[in-house]
Amino acid sequence: MPEKRVKDRVTKRLSVKFGRNNILDQSGITSNLSPTGIFIRTNSGLSPGTPVDVELTLPDDRIIKLKGTVMWTKRVHPKLAGFSRNGMGIALKDIPEEYTSLVTELLK
Repeated sequence: MPEKRVKDRVTKRLSVKFGRNNILDQSGITSNLSPTGIFIRTNSGLSPGTPVDVELTLPDDRIIKLKGTVMWTKRVHPKLAGFSRNGMGIALKDIPEEYTSLVTELLK
C-alpha cells in the first residue's frame, strides 16, 4: 500500500498539552513534526475526527498554540509497548508562522 503522507517530517521530542474546547487536560510528547501535522505519543489519544487544541513547549520554554483534528489513534497492548507506541496523528489547521518556522528550521 502506498504511503499517504507526502510531507517531510522530523523527529523531535517536545512536551505537549492537549485537549478539547481549550481545556488542555492531557499530556504527551511529540514523536515527529511535519509542516502540516504532528504525532503525539500519549496513552490518552482522542478519537479520530475529534477537534483538538495543542500547546507545544519549546526548549526555551516558549509555547506554540495549535489547532487540528485527530486523524488516527494508535493504542498498543502493554505487552507490545517495546515494539510500538500509543499515540495519535493530528492534521493541523490555521498553522501559526512560529510553528512553520520551527519545522522549516528542523528540516534543514
